[in-house]
Amino acid sequence: MKKMFMLLLLTILLYNGDLVSAKTEEKSEKVDGYFTAEDILFSIIEPKLIRIVHNQYDKDMIVNPVKVEDVAMMQKQIEKGKYNGWFEVKLSVLVGEPDGETNMDTVILEIDAPNIGGTAPRLEKDGVSGIEIKLVKYYKGN
Repeated sequence: MKKMFMLLLLTILLYNGDLVSAKTEEKSEKVDGYFTAEDILFSIIEPKLIRIVHNQYDKDMIVNPVKVEDVAMMQKQIEKGKYNGWFEVKLSVLVGEPDGETNMDTVILEIDAPNIGGTAPRLEKDGVSGIEIKLVKYYKGN
């Protein structure tokens, strides 16, 4: 009986080992480098920022966000006791034509999401959605 139990245990262990080794494990590859909070912000807003720059120049331009100059949380009363909140972000953006001159432009964006400031209830979801990015002001540099 003891031998039978040992044989059954050995068979189970060998069988489970084959299953574990047969699984392919997907690994994420870490990219070496130094990244900042600005880099995260730029990656989120870059598609909208490119469209804004293209609209300002009426042509395709190379767009490279350089620096966040200022961030402010804004609030506006929409009715008594109720407020709407958003972030206003001022960016320096290097803009240029592929074979031409470059300019350092300044862009002020309004970034709004359902869980930013105001009196809106906090979201209890993990997903990031409903983020709106609007142009407030655009200053062309020389």
